[in-house]
Amino acid sequence: MKYLLLLLFTINIQSQVKDIFKYATIYGAYSQNKAIQPNKTFYVTQESELIETTQRNSADQIKTFGFRKLAHFGYEDKERFYDGEEQNNSLNSNIGNVKGLEYLFEYQEGKQQGNDFINKQFFVRYLAKNWIAKLEYNKNELVDINYKSADVRFRLPINNKLSFSVGAVYRTYEKAYGHNPIQKYLENDQNNWWDLSYSYGHNDVLYQWQNLSTGQTGYDYFWYNEQGTLLSNSDLDYRNNIYGQLVNQYNAEQLALIGEFSDLSAVIAVDYYFYRKNYWVHTYANVLPKHKLINGDEKYSYGTFIGNDNWLDYSVGGVFGIRLNKKIGLFAEFTNQKYWDREIKVIKAGLNFKI
Repeated sequence: MKYLLLLLFTINIQSQVKDIFKYATIYGAYSQNKAIQPNKTFYVTQESELIETTQRNSADQIKTFGFRKLAHFGYEDKERFYDGEEQNNSLNSNIGNVKGLEYLFEYQEGKQQGNDFINKQFFVRYLAKNWIAKLEYNKNELVDINYKSADVRFRLPINNKLSFSVGAVYRTYEKAYGHNPIQKYLENDQNNWWDLSYSYGHNDVLYQWQNLSTGQTGYDYFWYNEQGTLLSNSDLDYRNNIYGQLVNQYNAEQLALIGEFSDLSAVIAVDYYFYRKNYWVHTYANVLPKHKLINGDEKYSYGTFIGNDNWLDYSVGGVFGIRLNKKIGLFAEFTNQKYWDREIKVIKAGLNFKI
């Protein structure tokens, strides 16, 4: 009898594990596109030698690796190969097309406009009739957002189309959103803008210039890095093309010293999904109207930056489509997420005509 119970228990565990991975997909992809190049820039020496100083951008590229189990909605292409760039609305909406467990584990690294980036998104959600639980980790260096969240809600389904939910979201994040260290640096009367350049090893050399046509003369500065490489041939060019890189580096270093934050936020949400072969509507909205700082330096919290704990975070989106006849179809899609002072917005609309 003991061995029979052990056998039944083992079979039950194996069945549950098999259900977790049933319909899951492992995928990988690589894409490359030519990057947008800046206008050519030049430097002319005293000997009239023309030297091109254009900073060329290498090709945009992205590598994606992922493991996912997400149910498609009726309007989504079930036969499409995953490449990591498709938009699956199960991630954004609060309910999937099926009850139970859904998940996504995705890693991306690449280069855009000469800048390296790494994106990570981990998503696990369990949908039941009257409750929703979700864990998420989202790091997107292209829009500079990085947070982890745990979400628990009570759910009230009105019918097969409409669903309301209310609950709480616990979010942790490493950046003091809203705060700008360089602003405080420059507001200090003891700091000049070029002092920041000196602190990063950049040096300026004064020179005199003359306009040969008008005879006008003046003074400006060459800028060099620690290795003696010419960075810019004027203050204006240096501030326009080089100084911003130092500002970004300074901000990142100063914000990293502040430490991590944790917020507990109330959340109210609504989802609507209606699908027919020739027309469909899928919309969702999440509103986080009230927040409580749980961990972190209150002086640098987002609530302190805003002036209260009642700022409005939200994520909304929708998909609309209609087939007018066998040849013509219209579609529209939008998503808009605003967390703290970071906003991600995507809008698509179009017409399909089959010949």
